Amino acid sequence: MDKVCIFCGQPPKDKNKEHIIPKWLMKLTGTENKKMSVGWNWKEQKEIEFNFSSFTFPSCTKCNSYFAEIEALVKPTVEKILIDEFVETEELIRLLDWFDKVRISLWLAIQYHNNGTFKMEPKYFVNTRVALKDRMLVISNTYDNYKGLRWTGANTLFFIISPTCFTLKVNNILFTNCSSDLIVSEQLGFPYAAFERPNPNSNLTDFLILKGKYRQETKLFKSKLYQPNIIVSQPIFKVTKEISPTYYDNEYVKSNSYNFEKGQGKLFVTHNNLTYPMELNEEISFGDNGNKLTKHYKLNRPTLDFQIELLTSKKYNLDLLNEEQKKQHHESLKMIIEYTEEQLKQFDY
Repeated sequence: MDKVCIFCGQPPKDKNKEHIIPKWLMKLTGTENKKMSVGWNWKEQKEIEFNFSSFTFPSCTKCNSYFAEIEALVKPTVEKILIDEFVETEELIRLLDWFDKVRISLWLAIQYHNNGTFKMEPKYFVNTRVALKDRMLVISNTYDNYKGLRWTGANTLFFIISPTCFTLKVNNILFTNCSSDLIVSEQLGFPYAAFERPNPNSNLTDFLILKGKYRQETKLFKSKLYQPNIIVSQPIFKVTKEISPTYYDNEYVKSNSYNFEKGQGKLFVTHNNLTYPMELNEEISFGDNGNKLTKHYKLNRPTLDFQIELLTSKKYNLDLLNEEQKKQHHESLKMIIEYTEEQLKQFDY
C-alpha cells in the first residue's frame, strides 16, 4: 500500500500527519506516552506496537484541517458522556461521523502496516465513507475506575476484509461502533436488502431492495453486546434511494428523516425494549441512573460474537458467480468464522 492521504487516498499535498487517536483523547485517557498493540502483523506473526503519540498516517494539510474541526467538536461530547451529562442530537450525529473516521483510519493503518500481506488495495478512504452507510453506536457505562484507551475487533479477519464493527473503551465508557450497507434499515422500518449479489465484474455490491415494514423493532440484533446499554442507530439511504426510489417516496421514510434528499434518516434510540426516533432539538443521557455500581465485562467476546452474527446473518445470491467463485465464497466465509471463533477461545477476556 502506497503512502497516500488517509482521507482522500491521493499523494499528500502539503504533507501532514494525522494521529489515528487524536491528541485530546490521549490526554483524556492518560495514554500520550504509553505503548500499545495497534494490530497484528500477519506475515511476521507478531503484534504491531506503537506509542500512541507516534501512531500516525500521512495526510493532506487541507484534509487534516477539515477533520480537525470535527475532532474539536466531538471532544466535549465524549467528555459529557463520560460523566453522564446530556448530549444533543446534532452532537451525536457528529460523534457518529467521528467514529466512521476512526474505524476506517484503524483499518487503513492495519492494511498499511501489513504491507500488502492480504493483497487488498483499499478501494475507499475516510472522505468517501463518512455517513455513507447505515450506522450505529452502542454505549455502555462500566462505572469503573479504569483510565486508559483500549479497543477490540479491529484485529480480526472479519474487520480486515470488511471494516464494519469494533469497540473502543474510553476510560469508563464502552463504545461499540458499526456501519454497513442497510445494517439497521429493516429493523427501523426502512427499505432493506433481501440479499446481496456479489458481482465479479464490478467493485460494487448488487442488492435486491424490498419495501420497508414501516415499524421499529425493539431489539435490533441477537447479540447482547455490553449490557446494559443504549443504542443509537441511523439509516443512511442516499445510494439505495437511487436504486429503488419508489420504495423511499412515502410518508414513513420522509417523516423519519432529517434530510430525505440526502438520504439521512433520523437517529433512533433503542433502550429498555423501546425504539424511538430523536428530533433535532432533543437531548439524551447515557447514564444508568438505576445502577451506578461497577460493571465487569469481557472486552473481546461481545464484539467478536457480534462480528460473527453480522457475517452469518447476511443473505447472498450467488447466481453471477461461476462454480469456482461460489466455492471460494463459501470457503472464505467459513475461514473467517472459524478464525474468529478461535480468537474467542484464545482471547476470552
